[in-house]
Amino acid sequence: MCQQVVIFSDHSLFAQGVASRFEQYPERVRLHFVDPREGDSFDQIAAIGPDVVILDASEAEMKEQCLLCDLITAFPAIRIIRLSIDHDPVQLITSQQSQLNEVRDLLDLLGERGG
Repeated sequence: MCQQVVIFSDHSLFAQGVASRFEQYPERVRLHFVDPREGDSFDQIAAIGPDVVILDASEAEMKEQCLLCDLITAFPAIRIIRLSIDHDPVQLITSQQSQLNEVRDLLDLLGERGG
């Protein structure tokens, strides 16, 4: 199964390295870059409808605008429940830490989340 993966980054060297490793597995990952500095970045992500979004948390732009990123960094094993009076389903966001030694470890992690 091919996962739609968005790398939310302005093409930093780190993100480019991750992307180059993913490109070795086109049967498992369809990769998209979305630049967080673009005004329509969330619309771009919505249009893609990704299975996974990878955040480049080292970027200054990301650090400035992401409360969720701050919570995950401060509490690596947090579970966040997002409630809204306007939306019936409750959204559960879970965070866990995993040791990655090679790109296959990351692909396996994507497979766990994507079904």
